[in-house]
Amino acid sequence: MEDVLVLWDIDGTLLNAGGVGRDLYDVVFLQLFGRSLSTYAPMAGRTDRAIILETLVMAGVDEPQRYVDPFIAGLGAQAPLMRSALMSRGRVLPGAAEALSLIGGHARQSVLTGNIRPLAEVKLGALGLCEWLDLCIGAYGDDHEDRAELVQVARRRAGCVLGRSASPTAFAGRSTVVAGDTPLDIGAALSAGARAVGVATGTYSAADLFSAGAHAVLPSLADTALVLDTIVGERTRPLDQHVG
Repeated sequence: MEDVLVLWDIDGTLLNAGGVGRDLYDVVFLQLFGRSLSTYAPMAGRTDRAIILETLVMAGVDEPQRYVDPFIAGLGAQAPLMRSALMSRGRVLPGAAEALSLIGGHARQSVLTGNIRPLAEVKLGALGLCEWLDLCIGAYGDDHEDRAELVQVARRRAGCVLGRSASPTAFAGRSTVVAGDTPLDIGAALSAGARAVGVATGTYSAADLFSAGAHAVLPSLADTALVLDTIVGERTRPLDQHVG
């Protein structure tokens, strides 16, 4: 079980938050600058650090880098207040809960997400997905601006939790699996030498994800047997296989 580390993207892979994240940006921007936010940086597959910085630039904020950490602090403070909105507007994507439950018996599981940790915890908790995930070994959008760096963050945390911190090969190579719905998820996995599994439940097609270099692409998480075989049974299949 502890020989494989599975890192799940959240938005578009495990759940749809119903636009709550964007609402949260509106609230924090208004608090910091006393005016409404009229434009947003692209969010899919990116970290909150990167999204915040570009959004501030687009909004014409002077010295935008200076406000990234205060904005993150604001997101963290407001995130728990969004729980009821998430419960009413968000939804778990088909098969996600069942897949997490099934894979939990075969691998360590956490998240690799662009969300800051408080927001990730609220989203997952509000929709009942925390049970099978060890969020202490995940990597989040407040850890680093570059999503590719988050794979190494999660590996280090998992190594420490499991007493492997002295080992430079803790969850090295394809013993780490990154599952996500955007080419940025795939790119992050590949840059770290991890196994990249695309899940075509977001705005990108299976063909898009496979073209980005995914080792395997699932059409969704609905077929839990296929999900299990693809994510933890990959050593029995060729390196590059489109299973969707």
